[in-house]
Amino acid sequence: MDCNMWSCHVMQSLIEEAKLESVNMPRYGATAKEVEELIEAEGSFTLHKLETFKSRWDEGLKLKENGNGDFVLDIDVRANFIAKYVRATTEPFLTARFGEGIIDELFLRFRKKVEKLLEEEKLEHTYLVMFMTTK
Repeated sequence: MDCNMWSCHVMQSLIEEAKLESVNMPRYGATAKEVEELIEAEGSFTLHKLETFKSRWDEGLKLKENGNGDFVLDIDVRANFIAKYVRATTEPFLTARFGEGIIDELFLRFRKKVEKLLEEEKLEHTYLVMFMTTK
């Protein structure tokens, strides 16, 4: 079955479609260029320095590099760590919208999707660090 985490639940009658359509939980990380343009357009600040850095989604785990830039730790452990982190930050919202009955299943499926992603790519957050002064 090819579906995203939410539509699979609708198709299997775990979530009512009307409830799903009422949820808006955007997650968007602006690029350094977008932030720079926004600061310039707004006009109240002078941007002196803007730097970016990346960190893995599983940054809190003690991983060992194998010399090839790859990290050695069971993917299941890494996926479980990431799923628990996301669950801790989103569970109250999701429970209020969909009820407690689907939460365990939802995050079990999410963990499985993270496992697949970890096999395909490095999962990273990009952070922006800025030094600005008011004009």
